Amino acid sequence: MELKVYNRELVPLGIIDEVNSLIWSGSYWQEGSYDDVKVLAPRTDNNNELLVKGNILVKHGDDAEYTDADGNTWRRGCQITYKHITRDEKGVEQIEVQGCTLKKWLSKRVITTQIITTATGQNIINKIVADNMGSNAAAGRQFTQFEMLPQDTIAGDQIEYSNEAYINCGLEIFNRAVASKLGYDILVCERKQKYGFWLYKGKDLTATNTAGNTPCIFSRDFDNVSEQEYTESIENMKNAIYVQGTAKDDTSAAPLQEIAGSDTGYDRDEVFLSAADISWTATDDTGTEITLTDAQYIELLKTKGATELANYGEIINFVSTINTSSNLQYKKDFHVGDQITCVEKNWGIKIDARIIKVAQTYQSGKTETEVTFGESLPTLMQQIRKAR
Repeated sequence: MELKVYNRELVPLGIIDEVNSLIWSGSYWQEGSYDDVKVLAPRTDNNNELLVKGNILVKHGDDAEYTDADGNTWRRGCQITYKHITRDEKGVEQIEVQGCTLKKWLSKRVITTQIITTATGQNIINKIVADNMGSNAAAGRQFTQFEMLPQDTIAGDQIEYSNEAYINCGLEIFNRAVASKLGYDILVCERKQKYGFWLYKGKDLTATNTAGNTPCIFSRDFDNVSEQEYTESIENMKNAIYVQGTAKDDTSAAPLQEIAGSDTGYDRDEVFLSAADISWTATDDTGTEITLTDAQYIELLKTKGATELANYGEIINFVSTINTSSNLQYKKDFHVGDQITCVEKNWGIKIDARIIKVAQTYQSGKTETEVTFGESLPTLMQQIRKAR
C-alpha cells in the first residue's frame, strides 16, 4: 500500500513515508463523509509537510476503479479536511488526519435552475452534474480540471422529474442514485491531472445470476468470512403514501395522490407527504417560465412519492469482515456496487445483496477488509431529512 499526495491542482507533492494505520472506505450511492479516510502516522518532517488540509490523497497497491480507452487509470481520491498532532509523555509525536472521498464535493453546489424533464435516473444525475459544476454551469460554478467519464447506457424507467428549488446537489444526486440503484464518485487521473465524475451500475454476481458472471458467494463454509453481523428491521417500513401538492389556483383544491402496492389490512402501512415544494410553474433550460399541465403535475407527485416511499423499505444490513487471503479478492473478484450472495447456514440466512461499502484497514503490515451489504440503517441526519 502506498499513499501519494497531491495539491488540489493534482501536482504531485510526495509519498507518505510511514503510516501506523489507515482506514480507506469506498461507497456506492452514499453521499460521502468527512471520515471516509483516516490516517495515523508518525510526525516526520515529510509527513507533516504532506499531510495538510486541502491536499489530495490517492491510495495505490490495488487495481484502479476505472481505466479509460487510452489506458489511463482513475482512482478514488480523498481530500484532507482535518489534522490533529499529538505528543505523549515519552515524546512520541503522531499526526492524525481525516478526509472525505471526492464525491463529497458534489455537496458544494445547489441546483440553481429548476430541472423539468422526463428521463432515466442516469440522465437526470448527469444533467444535475453538468448544469451545476460541469461544462454547462456558469464559469464561476464549474469544477476545474473536471470531466464526465464515459458511461454505459444504463437501463431504467423514464420518470417525470422536477427538483426542489435550490436543493443541495449532493443530496439530490444521492436520492436519484438510490432510486435508480446506481453508484457514483469523483475519481482522480494522476497522469492527466484530471477529476472525473463516474456513474455506474454494479454487476450481478449472485449465485443465480443469468448474465454469465462468475458467482461471488460469501460464507464461512468457504472460509472467506471471519466475522459477521446481521440486522433486519421493519420498524421504519411503509408501503403506501399519500402525497399532497398545492392548489393550481384559488378555485382549485390541492391535488392528493395515493401510491400503494397490493398490501391490505394489517400489512398496509401508510405515511403522508406534503409536496408543497412542487410548483405549478417552472423555468425550463431556455429561461422561459412554463405552467405545468394537470397530468405533468400528477406525474411529479407520483415520482416524489415513489422516491420518498423507497426510504421506508425493510432494512437488511449484513456486515462481514472478509478473509483477505481467501478465494475472493476485492477489486479482482468483486467491487463496490456488485450484487453478491451471502450465506450463513447456522443463522438460516441466504440473501442476495448489493455491496454498498468497502472499508480497508491497514495496520502493522496487515490488511483487513470490511464489506457492508444491503442497506444501512437510517442515520439521524437521514431521519431528520425525512421528517422535514
